Amino acid sequence: MQIKESQYIYPPRAENCIPQNQITTYTELGWITQIKFNDTRLLIKYLPDNTYQLWNRHGMKLSYTPPEHLHNQIQDLKTILNMDPTKTTLLDGGLLDTRHPAIKDTIVIWDILVKDDNHLLGTTYRERYGQIINSTTQPYYYTPPHKKHGPISVGMKITDDILTPINYHNNDQALWEIVTTANNPYPSSSPILEGCVIKDLEGTLEMGYQAKNNTSWMAKSRVKTNRHRF
Repeated sequence: MQIKESQYIYPPRAENCIPQNQITTYTELGWITQIKFNDTRLLIKYLPDNTYQLWNRHGMKLSYTPPEHLHNQIQDLKTILNMDPTKTTLLDGGLLDTRHPAIKDTIVIWDILVKDDNHLLGTTYRERYGQIINSTTQPYYYTPPHKKHGPISVGMKITDDILTPINYHNNDQALWEIVTTANNPYPSSSPILEGCVIKDLEGTLEMGYQAKNNTSWMAKSRVKTNRHRF
């Protein structure tokens, strides 16, 4: 489906939140888990005039200006992800900068909603994720500033400061070990990793013209904080 340059598309959002001990209900069906970061939702919109815009999940431009090194990496994504620079592409992800002091000026990309003017309706998450990652993609390591534990792999490296999540196949225990290790040095009210998002790789992209959308192939499970039990 062709989109207009001015259109805003809301990102898919996991509405169903479950306790950790219920994740196997999904993974036994073949769903994968990904780390849920303590981030600000970020949509990167590449425009035909060779510029880009940063939006949040509420349909407003993000009040964040990337430093030069990150700006250059955002521009590099056009080549890395094989975009047509004369058309519109929309990437869905998160900004790691304002929510936690441990990570700054870092971006997570987990989906492509529009590619070269085409809203990728009907495509599976497996297909879209496959356009972000390839067989040569290397692990991305989070190195904590406090040095209370060593570097841990929290995703796959696209550029020095841009990553994409790892898909854990029926192995969410490994994911939760990473979440626990990263969060242990911080108070429970301030996790650096919020838990996990659970996705059906065969779930297909539906219209994103309202905030609540694409809920049938996503769920989430969060660590306990003052704000929520799970």
